[in-house]
Amino acid sequence: MKYSTLLFFLLALSIQLSGQKLFIVEAFADPDTICQGQYSQLSVTIQGGQSPFSYSWSPAPTLSNPASPNPLATPLVNTMYYVVVTDAFYDTATDSVMVQVETIPPPPSPIYGPAEVCSGAISDYSISEFFGATSYSWTVPTGAVIQSGQNTPAIQLKWGKYSGTISVIIGNNCGTSVPSVLSVEVTPFPSASLEILGPSHICQSDTGSFYTDTIPNTVHYLWIVPWDAVILSGDGTPAVSVKWGVSAGTISVSGENSCGTGPSVTKIVAVDSLPSAAGVISGPDTVCIGEENYNYSITPLPNATSYVWTLPQGATITSGLHTNRITVEFWINALPGPITTFGVNGCGNGQASIKQIITKNCSGFEENRTGPGIFISPNPVSDKLFIHTKGTATHYEVIIVDQLGEILYHTSLAWPNRDYIHEIDVTGLPHGIMYLKLFNESGSFTAKFIVL
Repeated sequence: MKYSTLLFFLLALSIQLSGQKLFIVEAFADPDTICQGQYSQLSVTIQGGQSPFSYSWSPAPTLSNPASPNPLATPLVNTMYYVVVTDAFYDTATDSVMVQVETIPPPPSPIYGPAEVCSGAISDYSISEFFGATSYSWTVPTGAVIQSGQNTPAIQLKWGKYSGTISVIIGNNCGTSVPSVLSVEVTPFPSASLEILGPSHICQSDTGSFYTDTIPNTVHYLWIVPWDAVILSGDGTPAVSVKWGVSAGTISVSGENSCGTGPSVTKIVAVDSLPSAAGVISGPDTVCIGEENYNYSITPLPNATSYVWTLPQGATITSGLHTNRITVEFWINALPGPITTFGVNGCGNGQASIKQIITKNCSGFEENRTGPGIFISPNPVSDKLFIHTKGTATHYEVIIVDQLGEILYHTSLAWPNRDYIHEIDVTGLPHGIMYLKLFNESGSFTAKFIVL
C-alpha cells in the first residue's frame, strides 16, 4: 500500500535510530483506474536494502512479467497487486497496490412513462439511476421537445404531433451503453371541419338533414343544435337528421377523440314561418252577373310569397292572379258563393279569409241605363235588342263593338219623339260581351250587353 513521503522518511529514520537495517518498498499503479481492456503500469520504489534486487508480483496471470520491477497489469476486474522485493542479503520487503477496473455501462433499465400520449401533452420519462454514470443522453421524436432533465435519469417531454421512439444511453469514462428504447404513439387532436352542408332556411317544426366531411383524427362527431331542436338520427356521425323548433339558430359540429374535442364549425339556420292569417277581404259583396271590373284585396301578409284566391262558380280573375289584389268578372252564369284567399310560401298555406258574394241579375229595361233617359233590353239577348229613349235628343250615332274594339254594327238614328224604341237584330253578331255606344254632339253613352 502507499505511504506519503514524509511517513516513509520518518519510518526510515526510526529504524536507523533503533539500529535496525533500512529496507522498505512502495508499490505504485499508473493509472490506478482503467477501463476493461486497458493496462496499468505497475512500479516500485526501494529504500535501503542491498542490490541487486529481485521482484515477485502477484497475481501473475494478468501481468506482463511478474519478475519485472515494472510489469504491465491488464486485470478484468478490480485487482489488488502484491510485490515482494528481495535484496542481495535475502532480506525482503513487500507492498501492494489496487487497480480499479471500470466497464462500459450495461443497458439502461426500461424507460418508464406513457406509451400513448396526446399531441401537445407534457409527459415524464425515466430510467433507473446507474452508479458511476457520467452522462445520460436522451433522443426523442421529431417535434417533441425535452423541457427539462437532459443528461439526467429523468426528463420531462412536451409532445408534438408525430409518433416515434424515445431512447436513452448511459455514458462513463469507458464509453456508452446500448440504448433503452420506448415506442410512443401520439394521437393528434381532431382537425376542424371545413363546413356544414344542409339547408340555410327551414320551416318551423320541419326536419332537415345536415352533414359534414370526414374530420381527420375523429372517432365521434359532436353536434350541437338549438334548445328547441332535436337530433332524430345520426348523432355521433358525420350526418344528422334534425327536427327544428320554432326559432332561428345555429348548428355546430366538432370532432372528438380520446385526447379531447377539436375546433367547431357552425352554420346559421333561418326559420321560415307560415304566412300570417289573411285579413278582411275588401270589395263589394253584391255584384251584377255579366259585369266586370270588381276589385277585391287584402292587406299584404307577412311571410307570404304568393296568394291563392277561390271564386264562386261563374266568376273569373281578370288581373292580379297570385297577388293580394284581384279584379273579377262575374259571367252571366255566375252563382252566389264565397270568395276566399290565403297566403302561401315554401312552408305551406296560411289561414284563409272568406267573403260571401251575392249575385243578382241587373238586366232589364229599367236596369240597363246607358245615359239620361236611355235604356236597353233584354240583357242578355239572343235575337232583338231594343233601345228606348225618353230624352230630349233628336239623333244619335249608334255602334256596337266587341271586346277588342272592332265595330260590328253602325247606324245613324233620328228620334221622332221623346218616347221611341229602336230595334237592332243581333242574330248576326258573335256570342259574347258587346258594347253599345250612342253619341252625338252633346255627349256619348255606353252599355254592355251579352249576346247568347
